[in-house]
Amino acid sequence: MASTLFRTIQINPFLLYPTALFSRRNGVLYCTMKSSQTQTATQEKQQPPKVKVPQHALKKTVDKITRDYEAIIGIETHVQLSTLTKAFCSCPYNYGSQPNTSICPICMGLPGALPALNSKVIEFAVKLGLALNCKLSLNSKFDRKQYFYPDLPKGYQISQFDIPIATGGYVDLDLPLEFGGGHRKFGITRVHMEEDAGKLLHSGNGDYSQEITSLTSIYSYFSKHTVDLNRAGVPLLEIVSEPDMRTGIEAAEYAAELQRVVRYLGISNGNMQEGSLRCDVNVSIRPVGQSEFGTKVEIKNLNSFSSINRAIDFEISRQALLHSQGQSDQIVQETRLWEEGAQKTVTMRKKEGLSDYRYFPEPDLPEVILTQEYVDSISNSLPELPEAKRRRYEKMGLSMQDVLFLANDMNVAEYFDATLSSGADIKLAANWIMGDIAAYMKNEKLSINDIKLTPQELAELIASIKSGTISGKIGKEILSELLAKGGTVKGLIEEKDLIQATRVRRVYPYERTELNFLIADPVEIGKMIDKVISENPKQLEQYRGGKTKLQGFFAGQWWFRFVFAGLRPLMVTPPARKVMVVADPAPHSAAALQYALSHALLEQDELILLHVENTSSWKNTLTTFLKRPTIASAANAMTPNNSFGPDWGSTDVNFLDQMKYASEIAQPKIPVRIEKIDPDGKDKATVILSKSKDLGIDLIIIGQKRSLSSAILG
Repeated sequence: MASTLFRTIQINPFLLYPTALFSRRNGVLYCTMKSSQTQTATQEKQQPPKVKVPQHALKKTVDKITRDYEAIIGIETHVQLSTLTKAFCSCPYNYGSQPNTSICPICMGLPGALPALNSKVIEFAVKLGLALNCKLSLNSKFDRKQYFYPDLPKGYQISQFDIPIATGGYVDLDLPLEFGGGHRKFGITRVHMEEDAGKLLHSGNGDYSQEITSLTSIYSYFSKHTVDLNRAGVPLLEIVSEPDMRTGIEAAEYAAELQRVVRYLGISNGNMQEGSLRCDVNVSIRPVGQSEFGTKVEIKNLNSFSSINRAIDFEISRQALLHSQGQSDQIVQETRLWEEGAQKTVTMRKKEGLSDYRYFPEPDLPEVILTQEYVDSISNSLPELPEAKRRRYEKMGLSMQDVLFLANDMNVAEYFDATLSSGADIKLAANWIMGDIAAYMKNEKLSINDIKLTPQELAELIASIKSGTISGKIGKEILSELLAKGGTVKGLIEEKDLIQATRVRRVYPYERTELNFLIADPVEIGKMIDKVISENPKQLEQYRGGKTKLQGFFAGQWWFRFVFAGLRPLMVTPPARKVMVVADPAPHSAAALQYALSHALLEQDELILLHVENTSSWKNTLTTFLKRPTIASAANAMTPNNSFGPDWGSTDVNFLDQMKYASEIAQPKIPVRIEKIDPDGKDKATVILSKSKDLGIDLIIIGQKRSLSSAILG
C-alpha cells in the first residue's frame, strides 16, 4: 500500500495562488517542494569572478604552501551498516534495486508512522566505538536534525547531537612507503548513529546545484530531478575526526584505515562506489605559526581515496592562492563539490551552522541505555583489528611493504595466517601471495576467496620447493594449474613426474652463463643467510624500518659468500671440457676468444685454438684485442723483453701465437693449444665439425660470419 501511495506523489510546480500548492491525482493528495539550499549556475555567473588555479601553477603553489601555510584537515565519514533491515523500520535495503521498491510509511515520513530502533545498529555502533578506542556513553539519546531537502521526506533526520554513543577515540595507521612511510595517530571526536536520506536522481544536463527562484526554474528543476527513497532510513554511523591531518595523503590513508576497520568488524562492506563509505572533507589553511584556525570549506562527492587526496591538494592550493593575493575574505564557509573530470572543486551551497539545524530530542524514541556486561560481551567478540595485525606481522620479520599488503585485506590476511598454520615459511608464503597469486587475481578479476588454491596446498607447494623436491620454476607451473583448477601438489608432482633434486644457479668468476649444480647440504645455505644478517645489524634495522632496497644488499652479501668464500665443496664439481675457438686473423676471432675467456671457460677446461686457413699478419687485430680491459691489464704487466711472449717490436707477428699468449695471460690456469688444419678444398663448416669430433670438443665458439655459424649449427 505504501509503495502504491508513494508512486502517486509527484513534485508539482508552484502556481500563482497558495491553494495550488496542493492538488490531486488519482484521488491522492500530493504536494510540491522547494529547495532553498542550492545555487544555480546562473547565479554563480552573476557573482564576482572567482580566482581559478592554473594547472601549471599548482605545483608551485603547493610548494609555497609547504613553506608558508599549514593545512588543517578533518573528515566526517558516513558508514552504511550491513543490517538486514533499516534503522527504524523492517524494510530491507539492497543496493541497486529498482527505485522506491523498499519503502514504507516510516521511510516516507507519513503522519502517524512511528519509528522502532533496530538493535543491530546499537551493536555495530558499540563495536566501532571500541575498535576506534573511544569512550562509550552508557546513556545516549536520539535527536531530530531539522533541514529541508527533497530527499528527506520527514523534513528532519533522526541523528544524535549532544550525547553521541562514542567519543574521544583515535586510530593508528602506517603510511605506505611510496608516500614516505611512518606511523600516524589521528584523533576521533565522536561516533554517532543516524539514518540516511534518500537519493536524488538526475537526468539530462540538469544542474543539481540549481536554486529554485522562478516558475521556469521550478519546472526545469523538477522535470530533470526525481527522488528514490529506498536509501531513506538506512542506518549510518558517522565518524567525526579531529582536525589532525595535514596533507591529502594522510587524509586518504585515514579514510582507507576506517574502511579496513569496518570490514574487519563485519559491520559494513565499505564500498565507496556504492556509497557504503562516504567522506566529507573539511579543509582550512593558516600561516605557519598561527594558532587560530582559518575558514573551513567542506568538500563532497569524493568517491575514491585518490579523489580525497587530489581534492584536498586542489583546495589547499586554491585557498593559498587567495591568501597570497590578499583575497582571503573570499574563502567562506561553504560546501563545495569535487568535479572528477575537471579536477577542481566548485561551489554547491552555503554551509549551515548548528543553529540552522534546530536540534531537539527525538520524542518518538527512548534513550539508549547500555550495560557494562553488554559492552564487555561485544568487546570480547572483536576480531584482531588491522593495527594489531600489522604489529604482529612486523614482529615476524616481514618488511613494512609486506605488512601493509597482507593486512590491507582481511581475507588475504586470513589466507596468509592459514598458510602459516600449515607450516609454511613466513617470508616465502608472503612472497607467493604478494607475487604470483596477487597477479593471477588481478588478471582474472578474482578475490582470494575465489581462487581454487587452498592455504594448505600453498604451504605444501612451498615445502616441496624448499626441500628440493621440485624447482621454483616447476613450482610456478604447478601454481598456475592449482589456482585455475585446484587439486593437490603431491598429486600433480606424481602425475607429471616432476620430482628432482634441489638446484641453484652458480656464476663463476669467468663464467656468465647459467649452470645448475647439486647442493649437498641446503642447511648450510640457511646458516650463511643467518651469518649475513648477524654481521649487518645496522642494515637490518634500516630494512625493517622500511628501506626495502637493502634487500639487494643482503642478497649480494650472501651470494659473495656462496661463490667466493671457499664453499665449493658443497657443490658437485663440473666435468672438465674441451672448448674450441675458431681462430682466424680477423676481428670476429678476437671477439670469439674474448667471449670464451670472460664468459665460457672454467678453470678445469682446456682451450683449443683451431685455424683452418693460411697464417698471416694479425698485428692490427691483436692491438685492438689487447685494448680490452681484461686482457690489457694483464698484458701491461709483461715487459717487452719477457721471454714468455713474442717479440713486441717485431713486424712479423703470428696471430695464433699471439692469441695463445693473450689467453695464457688472461687465464693462466687453463691450458691452451693450437690446432691447424688444411681444408683441402672441402667446405669449411664440414672441416670444423669433423675436427671437433676427432678432438672430442664439448663447446665450439665461433666468431665467423653468420653463414658459417649457421652451417655448423645446422
